[in-house]
Amino acid sequence: MKSTFLFLVILVSLMTGQVFGQTKKPSTKLKATSKKQVAKKLTKKITKTAVAAATPVEAPKSDFDKFYERLSIGYFGVFQTPNFEKWDSRNASLSPEFSGGTNKDSYPMFIWNQVNFAYNYGGKMKFNVIPRFTLFLDDAPDQSAGERGMVLIEDALVGFSGVLYTSSDKKWNWWTRPGMRLPTSHGSRHFNNDDFGRLTYGLEWLHSLTYDHTKNLQFGLTFQHRVWIFENRYNGSRVRHLTNPYISYTLNDTTKIQAYYENMIENNKRWKSINGKNPVYYDVWQNAYIGVAKDVTKKLNVFPYISAFVNDVPFSMKSVWAGMWISYTIK
Repeated sequence: MKSTFLFLVILVSLMTGQVFGQTKKPSTKLKATSKKQVAKKLTKKITKTAVAAATPVEAPKSDFDKFYERLSIGYFGVFQTPNFEKWDSRNASLSPEFSGGTNKDSYPMFIWNQVNFAYNYGGKMKFNVIPRFTLFLDDAPDQSAGERGMVLIEDALVGFSGVLYTSSDKKWNWWTRPGMRLPTSHGSRHFNNDDFGRLTYGLEWLHSLTYDHTKNLQFGLTFQHRVWIFENRYNGSRVRHLTNPYISYTLNDTTKIQAYYENMIENNKRWKSINGKNPVYYDVWQNAYIGVAKDVTKKLNVFPYISAFVNDVPFSMKSVWAGMWISYTIK
């Protein structure tokens, strides 16, 4: 009996150990698998966090930022001297044909300035707002008292500009700028037209055709049609046609030699009656000039030149003067 009992105890112990071992193994396996899954998930989470930290999220652009990206701003100035016969900085040069033979402007030596705000709205042309002003560099005894000062506010042009046509070989280009000139000061509305009334605004259409004959040689033609509108009268009381052919030869990456011829004719209130017919166009001037255009920096270009009114009779040093164009890219 004693041996039988001992046999049963050993048998039960073996069975219990076997069952315990079987129930224990799955638990160990599940636990190990759980650790691997946790480690894997943790690694993915850390990786995602690191990638998110390494890739900054761009803030949405404001409406002003979007507008400013499409806006370009440029400056253009024209410096003009007196004639070379009698250098008097109180009178800038003006064609004798237009000044009673004196070649003395009522303006002193000056710099004419404009700032071009051009907005690229996504169309073929840009929208332009171009205010102008003149900076006088000396006293102006020949100007009326109300016009004297250091700065004269000119008109402002509002219009569109862009290239309308480019040939397939890129040699021919046609750039144009239709616009309206708005008087922005007492001077720009009333100057030299009291008998015709106030200037309502002006209409202008500017064209520039260019042909690149070679890599270095370019031919161009600029044409301006300008109409003054007095008291909303659309009758051509004052109309100007300016034709300007030119040649440009590139010496190197920063330097060009340029030569221009300028022919201006104008019907300046020369009608038989204010609302009549038969306008009379006068030859205001024929002007030729040559100079060197130089890129001083990537943004600044200057074009000093020597000029002469070639239609003056007799031609003399009174007909010769100097000037300079200044172009600067602000943005």
